[in-house]
Amino acid sequence: MEPSQRTVKFGIMLPPEHTDYKELIDLWRMVEDLGFDSAWADDHFVPSDFVPPGPRNESWVSLTYLLSHTERIRGGVYVSGNTYRHPAVLAKMATSLDIISNGRLILGIGGAYRKSEHTFYGIPYYTTGERIRQLDEACELITKLWSLKQGEHANFQGKYYSLKDAPFEPQPVQKPHPPIMIGGGGERLTLRVVAKWADWWNLHIRPLREVQHKMDVLRQHCEAVGRNYDDIKKTVGMPLVMTPDHDRGMAIAERMAQRQGIPLEDVLTSNYVGTVDDMKELTQRYIDIGVTYFILPMVPPVRKNDIRRFGEEVIPAFR
Repeated sequence: MEPSQRTVKFGIMLPPEHTDYKELIDLWRMVEDLGFDSAWADDHFVPSDFVPPGPRNESWVSLTYLLSHTERIRGGVYVSGNTYRHPAVLAKMATSLDIISNGRLILGIGGAYRKSEHTFYGIPYYTTGERIRQLDEACELITKLWSLKQGEHANFQGKYYSLKDAPFEPQPVQKPHPPIMIGGGGERLTLRVVAKWADWWNLHIRPLREVQHKMDVLRQHCEAVGRNYDDIKKTVGMPLVMTPDHDRGMAIAERMAQRQGIPLEDVLTSNYVGTVDDMKELTQRYIDIGVTYFILPMVPPVRKNDIRRFGEEVIPAFR
């Protein structure tokens, strides 16, 4: 199959856990040299569910360090939990980092789902519906602050957040502002927020059939709010499991399907598992439905050889 001629980009998520900054910066520089378009840190305070308990650094501070020590690659938090920081504070943080990185920031944001972290640190944890309504207000507030001209002030009165004659200088380097990537797929509320505010949209580890369905729902929300559906960049997150042959990849996928209790096809279309050719074929299937940005979430210990092969053999096929 001939790769699509659409502009296709690739990112990688490298969490700041069970590692140190020397190792992380070496990884970021490696993926920058390999041609990845973006690198990300996920927004948690303790390690992910897939690794043992242990050390974990804060993501926004980590991202600032990592973008300061690279030159070309774009970066973001995949995705920033809205409940963890007041959106006006987050807008100021993001603006400062956009300036520091000379316009390489992507603002990833979502409703924050991990209840345990809220409990650990005494952060209020609301219902899913309330957290998405908070996210809606937060995106409106951030966009308002990023739209101010020099000398202007912002006022905003919502249910959860407010601004009163708020100044906001300096403004971000990117115009009209850094892209806002919203993560999530809730069909009634989240996708409406995506339709209203997102420049990019991300679905994380979802099978192709589900991604296609969510895209159809997003299109309906775009029509309802008067937004051009094609203006929103569609991104997916897919873990990477590189194998030397197709049969080995199928065996791994079958074990994953049994462990998760889901159809084999869902595993094979929500993960990069198998050979380089398998990954090229899956990438093309997603491109055919309108996805053009692929982000690889990694967990420690990071398999550098898999990343290198992906960068050297998969990415060039779509340039």
